[in-house]
Amino acid sequence: MPPRNPPGNPPLDPRGAIIRSVALRMARRLADRPELVSALTSVVQMVENDETELAMDDIGLLIQYSRFSVLRSEYEDLVRAAEQLDSLDSLTDTGVERFVVDG
Repeated sequence: MPPRNPPGNPPLDPRGAIIRSVALRMARRLADRPELVSALTSVVQMVENDETELAMDDIGLLIQYSRFSVLRSEYEDLVRAAEQLDSLDSLTDTGVERFVVDG
């Protein structure tokens, strides 16, 4: 089931919904790192403000800079969204794959 749309906002496009879902899952998983939660919340807000491409770039840069582990399921969802956006370079140029872990 896709994530609920924020109240009062138009429906998210499917790519944005994927990125929003991944960012929210990461924020919950990384709750003990407030600086990452804040950055991931910014990614969610970008999606909600119809800045999906920027959110895709930002989450890739955030992972690269912060070097936190990315669950395989999160990575696969990000790849799917990036393919739909024709923006795989957001993940490949930042080397996100090297932070992927099973779990």
